Amino acid sequence: MPVTHYEWSWGGSLPEILRHSEVKHSLLRDYLVDYFLTLVTSPAQEKIQLTIVDGFCGGGWYVSKSGREVPGSPIVILQAVDEAKARVMQEQQRRKNILFDVKLICIDKDASAVEHLRQVLEQQGYGEKLRSGEIETLVGEFDQNAEAVIAEVRRRSPRSGRALFVLDQYGYNQVPLPTLKQIFAALKQPEVILTFNVDALLNYLSEGNLRSFERQTGLDGAVSSTDMDKRYRGPGWRVRVQANLYQRLTTGSGARFFTPFFVRPDRGHGDFWLLHLSQHWKARDVMAHAHWKHHNHFVHYGASGFDMFSTGYAAKIDDEERPQAAFEFDDIASKSSLASMMEQIPQVLAQRREGVRFRDFFVERVNTTPATQAMVEQAVLSLVREREIEVLGDNGSLRHVKKALQDDHVLRLRDQRSLLLFGS
Repeated sequence: MPVTHYEWSWGGSLPEILRHSEVKHSLLRDYLVDYFLTLVTSPAQEKIQLTIVDGFCGGGWYVSKSGREVPGSPIVILQAVDEAKARVMQEQQRRKNILFDVKLICIDKDASAVEHLRQVLEQQGYGEKLRSGEIETLVGEFDQNAEAVIAEVRRRSPRSGRALFVLDQYGYNQVPLPTLKQIFAALKQPEVILTFNVDALLNYLSEGNLRSFERQTGLDGAVSSTDMDKRYRGPGWRVRVQANLYQRLTTGSGARFFTPFFVRPDRGHGDFWLLHLSQHWKARDVMAHAHWKHHNHFVHYGASGFDMFSTGYAAKIDDEERPQAAFEFDDIASKSSLASMMEQIPQVLAQRREGVRFRDFFVERVNTTPATQAMVEQAVLSLVREREIEVLGDNGSLRHVKKALQDDHVLRLRDQRSLLLFGS
């Protein structure tokens, strides 16, 4: 597959951005704004610090199919920082300013793209940030610069290690698994937004190039030579291969929380994962909100409820060669999720007779559900109103909760319902 889609030269024609790339940028903007709002927890807070690494930054400016000029990911990131700061000041009605200590590191192996980006940054009013070092540009492969970038994050944030890596690679082999592991091993609070063109990979893999793929990516053992041998492939081989790749990527990275949604691509460009890897469930919840907001462009293939993301599979046909149903993140999917959770929650609580804290209940399932915390809370409150379950305080007393749950509220099946589920 091609290594790059775009070319830049200052004063020349801008490259045309693909529609699904515009959607990715829009999701990135929304995610960053909401993410910053979660970092500012108090009107008395004076500073937040974050390093953002755009590992495949491009030239900073594109033209859409309609002929409209649109920003690339570095400008989107900077605009999101400005928007978040304005919203913090307004929503918290601050009199005192808050310092957004954000450094943006932009990396691209194309020197002409980096030079074009620097010109765009000057043109868009970010020249002073370039000269002060708040924005840094590097020419080279992300993988080759990863160690130095991690060291810079640790220098800036030795205690929190807070950083966001935007890794919009063009294929599937430019961010090897050892590099992801290095990020999560070296830093305390990293996040990674990673694209992975799984459709292109499955079209490329063969018995002959499997070992080369493993050397390039570090994803050894995820795919076997038998999987690639057309003589032995069953109709479900894509299910098996994608499931193994997904598990290897997510658990192998060292991240505790992950969100594997598929971007619905432009025609002819294949399916790819948009993986969000993090160390905190709140970050995952913010990303899930962003996906629901952009539901016209994101899908996942599987059932609703708490068992959706066990494989990360998105082949277009199932074992019986029928179109696989897509979870569309729309109103129908929302209603389906609520119905599924209202059925599954009592079944889970039937195995936890002593009850379970609401936060623990959600966090235990956050990696395998499309639902946000607010959606799970809605399902729980509906079951409370229907007298299926009850809510206890931390002292064991019954709480009459109607509108909102607290993290330490204990969810427990009502006694009569418990007897019915156990068949007593």
